[in-house]
Amino acid sequence: MMTDVLGDMEQEIYLGLKEGNAKRIAAYFADHVSVTLKNDTGYYSKFQSEMVLKEFLRTFRATEVKQVPVTTKSGKQNYRTYEFITSSQTFRVFVRFATEGDKILIGEIRIE
Repeated sequence: MMTDVLGDMEQEIYLGLKEGNAKRIAAYFADHVSVTLKNDTGYYSKFQSEMVLKEFLRTFRATEVKQVPVTTKSGKQNYRTYEFITSSQTFRVFVRFATEGDKILIGEIRIE
């Protein structure tokens, strides 16, 4: 997966995290998404995944969000990693992409 293919999606994920806007990120969710928040994992519908993420972003407000560079030998990347920094703690946000038909969507989001 090439970076330019994900360009707009990457920007929307970054802004969604920075602004605390789950709807912005959920626009790219697959029909079902694996969501992990700390040690709690579930497989949810697109709507349920948005609600879980919305609650997290309501509880934790970002003071800064940084995209962590991803390097692979093949040059193909089907995930992105972000540092989600709040006033009290830092989380690692892992977003994995999946292909559904001709679309690239978010199939997993982990916040640890």
